[in-house]
Amino acid sequence: MTLPAIRFALPMSSEVRWSDMLAVMVATDPAPLCRLLGLSGPLGDVVVRREVAVDPASQPDIVIERQGQRVAVMEVKVLAGLGTSQLERYAAAVPDAAVYVLVFPGRLVIDVGSGSGWRPLTWETLLEAYQASTDSWVATCATAWIEYLAGALPAVDAATVWNDLMPGKDFVIELRARMSWLHGQLAPPAPIRHDLVSSAAGVSWVARLYTEAAEKDYRILVEVEENLPVRDFPKYAGEGSRQPRGPSIKVCLQQRNITTSAGYNWRYLAAMWPLMHAARSDWVTNPARPRAAHDRAGHQQIVAAGVPRYVGIGFGEAQAKIDGACMFGARVQLPPTITLGDLAQDVSSLYGLVSDLAKVVPPAPQ
Repeated sequence: MTLPAIRFALPMSSEVRWSDMLAVMVATDPAPLCRLLGLSGPLGDVVVRREVAVDPASQPDIVIERQGQRVAVMEVKVLAGLGTSQLERYAAAVPDAAVYVLVFPGRLVIDVGSGSGWRPLTWETLLEAYQASTDSWVATCATAWIEYLAGALPAVDAATVWNDLMPGKDFVIELRARMSWLHGQLAPPAPIRHDLVSSAAGVSWVARLYTEAAEKDYRILVEVEENLPVRDFPKYAGEGSRQPRGPSIKVCLQQRNITTSAGYNWRYLAAMWPLMHAARSDWVTNPARPRAAHDRAGHQQIVAAGVPRYVGIGFGEAQAKIDGACMFGARVQLPPTITLGDLAQDVSSLYGLVSDLAKVVPPAPQ
């Protein structure tokens, strides 16, 4: 059987088209989606609505209703990430739905986070369910859609080399696929958690490990991110200087719930350094250069006490004013030729260090 050339109806750059087609399929046969979401009841009463204007700032992609009640809210993603507080806004605007669902490609994971109230659902899982539709048109479209999706997104595995990007491929999506794969390999022991977030610039993606530290409002935070500045990310991979530099791993002590970094406990970070030094010897030795005067003073204090000058990289006063947190620590730079399998092993090897750092007791105030 020749499958329809569905790529012409579903360009990867248009989430609107993907949402429209999904709405058509659900309206034609709601049974596969209802089974996936655990929604019971008569299917003849299901109504599908697109971009429901709940309020001026909140327009969920798809809302499923039954007998006038909203039973499911669906947000659809293809290549893009989430906007700031996007899911929180939608849930607040539609607080009475039974299920909240975020749909995204399995190779470009979007981490909704535990406790968010949103259920992650990959396009692959959704479309596989629709392959079993009793409606032949729906089943055929789902099969064509799966085949199209499989060929349109980067396929990576443990043998993939970080900087092995084919010329002409989307640079951002290629790196995001690599970071998504890494996120899927991490399985830190409790209470360490991990997630995948977009950078503050919204271009690069960051895989993180984190756990609460011994001191209130502090936590141990590991961030893995491509080291090429996001301002230099090209649209397409190709020859030239704007190539991946390789994954950078920051191991930091983060302070949260603040409005300034002036109160950051630099001596607490210094107390953690012996464990970090014992854990590995490949820390980047470029001196840290905090920008704010009080951050520089704190850094100079621990350097005078014998901590290397390269301990103290991170984000200080500016970040504290933006998102109520600051972080300082040390960094490891991995080669751009590292395979994803080796990268996953390297990051996984930090579980023990993170656990040990979390147990460090902060020094008594001077």
